[in-house]
This record gives sequence, C-alpha cells and structure tokens, in this order.
Amino acid sequence: MSLVENNPFEKIIVQENLEGFAPQYTPENFTEEEIKYLKPFFTNVDQPVFVVQNLPEEVTAALSAKYSRATETMRRTFLNEYVDPIIHPENQKKWNELTKEEKADELDKKRSFKIYIDGFMGNGGIEKVVDKQRGQKFFDKWLVEYGDDSISEMGNVHVCIEGLSIIATKEIEDQRIGISPIEKSTRYVSFADKLPDGNYRYIVPGEIRGTDYEKTFRSSMDILFSTYSMLLEPYAEYIKGLYPKGDDETDASFEKSRRAKTFDDLRDLLPFSTITNLGLSGNGRAYEYLVNRMANHPLGEMRYWAFKIASEVHKVTPSFIRRLESPSGRQIQEYKREIKELRNEFSNQLFEKQHQHRKVIGARLLEYTMGGEESVLSAYIFTGNNSPSLHEVKEKVRSMSDDEKTEIFNKISMLRKQKNPDAKREDVRFKKIPRAFENSHYTYEFWARGGDYRDLQRHRMLTQERQNFTTIWGFDLEKEVLDSPFVGKIEKALSLLALVYEHLTEEHADAAQYVVPFAYIQHWYTDLTAREMYYMAELRTGPQGRPHYRKIVQEMARQAIEIHPRLFAGMMVDWNDYSLARRESEKWTEAKKKELNI
Repeated sequence: MSLVENNPFEKIIVQENLEGFAPQYTPENFTEEEIKYLKPFFTNVDQPVFVVQNLPEEVTAALSAKYSRATETMRRTFLNEYVDPIIHPENQKKWNELTKEEKADELDKKRSFKIYIDGFMGNGGIEKVVDKQRGQKFFDKWLVEYGDDSISEMGNVHVCIEGLSIIATKEIEDQRIGISPIEKSTRYVSFADKLPDGNYRYIVPGEIRGTDYEKTFRSSMDILFSTYSMLLEPYAEYIKGLYPKGDDETDASFEKSRRAKTFDDLRDLLPFSTITNLGLSGNGRAYEYLVNRMANHPLGEMRYWAFKIASEVHKVTPSFIRRLESPSGRQIQEYKREIKELRNEFSNQLFEKQHQHRKVIGARLLEYTMGGEESVLSAYIFTGNNSPSLHEVKEKVRSMSDDEKTEIFNKISMLRKQKNPDAKREDVRFKKIPRAFENSHYTYEFWARGGDYRDLQRHRMLTQERQNFTTIWGFDLEKEVLDSPFVGKIEKALSLLALVYEHLTEEHADAAQYVVPFAYIQHWYTDLTAREMYYMAELRTGPQGRPHYRKIVQEMARQAIEIHPRLFAGMMVDWNDYSLARRESEKWTEAKKKELNI
C-alpha cells in the first residue's frame, strides 16, 4: 500500500494540490548503511518533515538544540555525533589515549548497537516489539467515545521541519501552549551558502511561482542574499577594527563575539522567505490545534506544512490527530478561516487604505490595570493562612497607606534577592516573582524591526498579535552599519525591496510578506502581566541581547515603572548600553570551558 493510500493527510495534500505550495526540497544523500542506522529513529529519511522516535529524551533534546546554531540537518548531525562514534570508535580523536579495557568497551558498544539495528530491521520495526495497537485503542476509546482531550496531552512527539520559510516559523511559533519550538538562529549562523540546486536559501511561494511576478521576486531575493554573502567577511573585519581585542578576551571569545556581531547586523538583509529549520516538541492536543489553525491559512505554504505535520504525527500517534479529518475538524478549520475574513471585512469598512506612513520605532503603553498595585497585593495576601474573602482582602489593602504598600513590595523584592541588596540581575532573574503579580495587565503597541519581532515573539505567557509583515514603516539599521563603508550597498538593496513589495501587493497581498527584509519596521501589540514584564525585562535587557530590542524592552520597563513604581521596584532591568552584545557572554563561556578543562 502506498504512503498516500495509507495516510489520510497525504491524501488531503494530493486532493487539494498542496504540493504546488511546497518549498523546493532536495533529499539528503545517505548511503545504504546510513539509512539502516537512521530508520529506527526517524519516521522517514527523504522528507522535509519527520518525527524523531525511539531515542532517549536527552538525545532528542540535544539534537533539537543543534537547530539553533548548526548548519547541518538533524539526521546528518545524528549520524556524525551519535552513530559514527559508536560504529567507528577507532576514528575518534582520543582513541589512542584509551586503555585496552576502554577500547574493548567501545568495541562491545559497537557490537551491541549493530545487533539492535539488525534486530530492529529484521523484526519489522518497533511495532513488533511494543504493542502499539493496544495503546492506540485506549486513546481512541477515550478521545472518541468519551471526548477527554486531556488524555492526548500525555503523549509527546518531536517533529522536525527542514526547508520551511521564516514566515512559516513565525506562524507555527505563534502557538503559545503545548508546543516548544527551537529554530535555526540568524544571529549565530551564516545563511550565505547556497542550496544544492545553486540557488540562495529562500523559497518562492506557490502563489507567485509561474506568474509574471516570479522573475521580479527571484531577482530581488538574489540581490538581498548576494549583498549579505558579499559583505560577511569585509564587515567582520570592519567590526574587529571597530572593537579590538581586549586584554580580558581569549582568541576564541574575540572571534565568536565579533562574528556574532557581524551576523547580528547583517541579518537585517535577510527576508522572511529565508529557508530555515525548526524543531518542535509538543503533545497531541497541541498538534491538533496547530494543524487546525494552519489548515485554511491564506498562504499555501502554511496549509502544506499543516498536513505534512499531521501526516508524520499520524505515523506514530494516529489517535491524537484522528479528528482533524472528521467533519468537526473541518468545521473548526473553516471557522478559523472565516473569523479572519470577518476581521478583514470590518477593517476595510472602518478604514481607507493608507499610503503614507510616518517612520516610528519604539514601544507605547496603551492600557494598564487601574489599581494594579492593590490588585497584586490583594492576590498575594489572599492565599495566606488567616485571609478572609478576596473582597475583604482588597478592602483592607485599599485602606493601607502608601508607605505600608511600599514596605510589602520591598520585602518581596528582598526575599527574591536572598536578603542581599547588592544582588545582580543574573542572580535574581531565575527566581520567579509570585503568581499574584499576574493580576495587573499592560497593553503595549510596538514598532520595531522584523528581526526584533522574531526575538520578542518567543515569549509565551502573554497575548500577542501582529499585522502582516510590511515595508510601509520604512527600515532601520544599527549605528555600526550606518557608519560603515558598506551602508550604501545595504540601503540600496533594502530600498529596492519596498518597490517590489508594493508591486506584489497588487495581486498577492499575503504572499508579498515573503520579500520583506528583517530591517523593515513591523507593527504588533502585546498584552502581558506584571509577572511576565519582570521576566521579559530581566531576560531581554541582558548584555547578550541585541542592542535594538534591548532598547525596546527598556522602554517598556520605563513606562511600566512610571505607572506602578512600587510594583516594579524590584524588577532588575539592565539599563546599560552594550554595543557588542555577545562579548561578555563569550568571555564567560571560554572561562567556564577552562574551568571544566574542555
């Protein structure tokens, strides 16, 4: 039976012609022996979406973490770092330093691994070893007969997607609960290398392929990527000259921090069509919600990934996503499409299309909880042993003097600092402020670069929505870029993309987002609690943060403190300016390696 015949979601991909929206993907070339070692642990060896299976959670987590800073794919990384050391122990660097007994242990590990692989392949896979059918029947019974969705939260699946666009990662990562993503970093990894077909690392959306717009799209993307690639080395030398090696830096920390600064500054040239990799760890319920959310997305790439994800999850936990293909699942998908269309209808009725936009950068506090400090103190005291009703607690707190309220907040802050008034941000930020601080809310409106949106979007404990990625607000660049001899080439490439974007929006308003470079300012809002404000401010203002988004978060914190000074008196914001973001972090890493002798 073929894959399509056996998999309902592959049927949907065929029936709805979603392959026409699939990014171009070239399967990796694995040898027959490598395929034998991959098959027990990955649901396929030749598709862009696959599930990791039959591995210890620590190994899967380590492989997923590689996505952040690795240039290789997950399956290749698994072969290089986990299989090769076992199958070819004599090729490892420290082989000659091992004792006779240690060598014997390594060779015994090799034999055991080969026996496992041969037994797995010969016995027909894990299905012959574990009674998966029994587990599936259990889930079917509870999910279908009893409708207990919480059961599907008990099973976790690791999904990998390779070759998707960054705009697709933003849609997937917008899910707040049940799925943890890790994405290839644009701050620490070069995107200059080309694909096997000789093209740069961007996708051409299916909506544009084969149209009169495709040539313009490709040529504009080639200009961005060629400019990025051409400037990597000279800009790195420029940064090294601008920030010479300090006496307290090693050669390694100097190289890594200056290289990171180079990627940080030049990534503003990368567009949202950039190809990347994404690792997901989530439960069945979350995957069902994710697929339902993307199944009727206006962009074909999203719809394609939705059912490719469903197809792979179906191979390992079919019960978790069985309802996606049911009438109720289709109704949910249709509802999500219609609710977005209704939103656009209201927007069009209320506002005429605006062509002139003033360049704006920053964060603006729009709304906040009146009496937020009293709400937080009341919730904090309410769970105490002798507290009466919440209403009575609030009445008592309202009757307190400002000095009494200040004293309570100060005592909470000092406990978090372990009674040390000189405690540093890095010593404090992992000690979470009490949950009661979630009783005061703040709504901000942001205008910041697309690259900064990527970083700030990762926060889950808040409400966040954006407008379409656009060029209408203009672009912004780092001071070092503006002062560099390369600024003319960079600004010329970026300015061209505004014209291309405007041209594409005439026919393909949603697909036009693919051409937008990270340098262009984007517009979104966030509603968060005081507790999340603490977390975001203490994390995102650290010295390793990008200078541009550090200023945005500092601005958020400044406005929050102005409104509720007592509530945020204990918030450890780093107000300093670090033009060279990774310098201190890389110094610490090298010092730690020396301490651990690695």
